[in-house]
Amino acid sequence: MKFKWTWIATQLNTFIVATDMGGDEITIPMIEKHLNDSFKLAETNYKGWPQGLQSGLGVISILISSKMNEEAKEYCRKLKSGKKWAGFTIPVIYNSDKNEIYKFQKNPIWGRIYYPYFRKLISGLE
Repeated sequence: MKFKWTWIATQLNTFIVATDMGGDEITIPMIEKHLNDSFKLAETNYKGWPQGLQSGLGVISILISSKMNEEAKEYCRKLKSGKKWAGFTIPVIYNSDKNEIYKFQKNPIWGRIYYPYFRKLISGLE
């Protein structure tokens, strides 16, 4: 949980949920299920101010595998995951064989003030 004045005086609760999929190929449906499950887990364990009242929830959802299809990589690069009420879900794929990470390339308009922080967290995991 972090509070920053530069975030327009908001509190952000951030969760990082990583799952090793072994050799299973990562697909878009797999990413979307992981995003939804991760967000539910984060909501269940959420602490702090009431969500939406100067308080948000960020979930970085990481899938780890040696195989993934191109559509899944693009999904992460384009940050096609949906917005949530006072929350964000950020899909990330880590290719364990090639030591490559696929994450958003541009900060979206919705929640723009938080994405440099998310990028820093993800980079710290690389």
